[in-house]
Amino acid sequence: MKETFLAQLLSAHPFTRELADEDREALAAISAQRSYTTDELLIREGAPASAFFLIVSGRAVIEVVGPGGAVQRLQTIEAGSAVGWSWLVPPYRWEFDGRAVEPTTAIVVDGAALRELAHNRCCLGLHVVERLLIAVADRLKASRLQNLDVYAPPDARP
Repeated sequence: MKETFLAQLLSAHPFTRELADEDREALAAISAQRSYTTDELLIREGAPASAFFLIVSGRAVIEVVGPGGAVQRLQTIEAGSAVGWSWLVPPYRWEFDGRAVEPTTAIVVDGAALRELAHNRCCLGLHVVERLLIAVADRLKASRLQNLDVYAPPDARP
């Protein structure tokens, strides 16, 4: 089987490099490569979550807008990482903003097609869910560390 360009990118990406060739080709068939400029949004909080992003190059940040419009960065996402799990969880709406902080290239996977593919190819589905759980855990750890007041004296911490 001749690998497509997207399948070659997927074979090099840490999220998908361990997939079987057939699963990478199936994933490539529902994916596209896209470039983002600095400050361009990949995802917007509250918008339909219709895709999943594998960062190939560049950097993006996960952020939330707080009271008064203050933006809080939760995590920086580097090349080799994944962005987005809301496409997998009803009601399929983004919970955060994702913004490129430098020119960024991503493999954009169609979320609805990936849900269907995961149901039909259980090994692929398990691989994706396991990798997404790792990403979710990393985001939770990053948020926890960011919210800690590491400069407060030990007796002043809650």
